[in-house]
Amino acid sequence: MSELEFQERVSRLLFDAKFDFEREPSMDGLRPDFIVYGPEDQKVIVEVKAWNPRGGNTARALKQVDHYRQIADADDAFLVIPGLKRNYGDRGVVNLDTLITSLVATFKKKKQKRPDGTKKARSTNRLVFAAMPFSREYDDTYLIAMSHAAKKVNAACERVDDMEFSGDIVEEIKRLINESIAVIVDLSGAKPNVLYEAGYAHALGKPTVHICSSPLDDLPFDVRNWSTIKYSLGQTSRLREPLAKRLRSEIQ
Repeated sequence: MSELEFQERVSRLLFDAKFDFEREPSMDGLRPDFIVYGPEDQKVIVEVKAWNPRGGNTARALKQVDHYRQIADADDAFLVIPGLKRNYGDRGVVNLDTLITSLVATFKKKKQKRPDGTKKARSTNRLVFAAMPFSREYDDTYLIAMSHAAKKVNAACERVDDMEFSGDIVEEIKRLINESIAVIVDLSGAKPNVLYEAGYAHALGKPTVHICSSPLDDLPFDVRNWSTIKYSLGQTSRLREPLAKRLRSEIQ
């Protein structure tokens, strides 16, 4: 099942359960797949990943939910994985069969009204595209630093979170880059797909900010001389402000 097909299944589930929800709203510099609204103005993020739960992806999902719960202005967050045998409802990682019951339980538990009385997430059409490796070790770069930088320019950061780079995914990448106000390129490891996306963004004349966690001398000769912010994996909190400052200067 592709990620888009899985998103459609989740959308139908939410619709049939008569939940009030939005698809791909912007929230705190991110663009989650869904925001589901509760009866007392609660907001719950629902992110959908067509991942195989094996190979460390369940642990990756748990970590991503932790990030959403920490940085997003929402009452809770869930990440849905198909084929997940063991559910981690209290930690926000569930399968398709238990998503609705988990949401219902969350809304029953969250009875206090939000202070601002806001029902809808603040939305923006401004998009910052993240061209980056898809390995789980770079999730913090996206969730902690890139989303923060996008939020500072009143935009949402978007990446094509797919483990393959072929077929329709290329057209989706082109569409997102074309629609973006800027592109953040993580050159770490000189991944071919990232270099392709960077080249496409440069050809369009998009404002582009480059970051890298691997040695700059390992980059191709025509790339290593780009102005690039160096950072260290595991210390992405230190990247937040320099990246936000550079992004703001690029789009002014």
